[in-house]
Amino acid sequence: MLSTPIVQDIKAAITEVAIIGAGSAGCLLANLLDKAGTNCLLIEKSRGMGGRCSRRHISTDKTKSYAIDLGGADISPEKVTNLILKDILDYWYTSGYICQWKKKVSRFNHLHEDSKAVTTLCGAPSMNTLHSNIASHINILTQSRVCKLERADGNWHLFDDKGDIVAISKKLVVTAPPEQTRALLKTVDALSNISLPDTLPHESLPQYVCAIGFDQPLAMDADVYQGGHLSLHKSIRERSKPDRTYPSHLADIWVLHSTYEWAQEQRHSDSNAAAAKLTDAFCKHFGIEAKPMLLTSHYWRMAKYKTTTHPPCQFVWNEQHEIGFSGDWLGGGGTVGALTSAVELHQAMLGSAQTIVR
Repeated sequence: MLSTPIVQDIKAAITEVAIIGAGSAGCLLANLLDKAGTNCLLIEKSRGMGGRCSRRHISTDKTKSYAIDLGGADISPEKVTNLILKDILDYWYTSGYICQWKKKVSRFNHLHEDSKAVTTLCGAPSMNTLHSNIASHINILTQSRVCKLERADGNWHLFDDKGDIVAISKKLVVTAPPEQTRALLKTVDALSNISLPDTLPHESLPQYVCAIGFDQPLAMDADVYQGGHLSLHKSIRERSKPDRTYPSHLADIWVLHSTYEWAQEQRHSDSNAAAAKLTDAFCKHFGIEAKPMLLTSHYWRMAKYKTTTHPPCQFVWNEQHEIGFSGDWLGGGGTVGALTSAVELHQAMLGSAQTIVR
């Protein structure tokens, strides 16, 4: 049974390492540092852990609800090259934190071709649960947004939008998306030599995502469709994942992710209006006559970025000022990129003696 994350008032205390962001990179880094005997504090602007591997709770009535993965859907083992991360994934699998997700995958524009069998890993019973499993014992401040940084007396002072202190730490790691990280870094006026290379991403790509439900199962040839459609980037049959539960009135749930280009064209339209368009595109493409129910919709910045000619640097660590940066946007994108970045940064924090960009 999962324990409740420890939430405490740390405003008067100095923690060893403050980590801004409780997504995949932040949670894994906190876990690794904690195992090495380092006191950590996670600071998360949302209500809980998970970041872009988030889920949404759908209420069926006043007493019942169920959750749907909206963000990062899985972890692809074949993309993992870091040996330490490979061992971590093996441990998570043995511990039951992640399970094999065996699915059939096809392209949207290959409707009449055989789909291929693909096996990846996903959190059970949700991707969000994985984060709770690895970091539920770490001190965490939720619904706390850090808006300003200050380096004073050899410590990092973190402030909210009202100028109130959020936390004080000896070391600081930022795992927020690139646009938020760069904006936060600009608030450190006294330390102009702390910077991020211009070759790194400056912003995440926009995306609309929604979940739709049907009262009858759909006769589909695949569980996941991706690529080959103007507005749909990916469509995922939620029930194909292990240990997912459904309410009795729904027989099929699909999660629809828009393309970046289509999301740009919508220009921040209302998420429900965009979801209705995505739903219509999905049903028309597959000739679905059944009327779906819109369960939830969301607009966010996906873990993908404008391409660059430079390879990912994995992480940034400044030993002089004891500040680091980690996240999917440093590790090459996606959940694997976030986890790789966290592992690499952890190694640097344990043994570095100078500024490292790798």
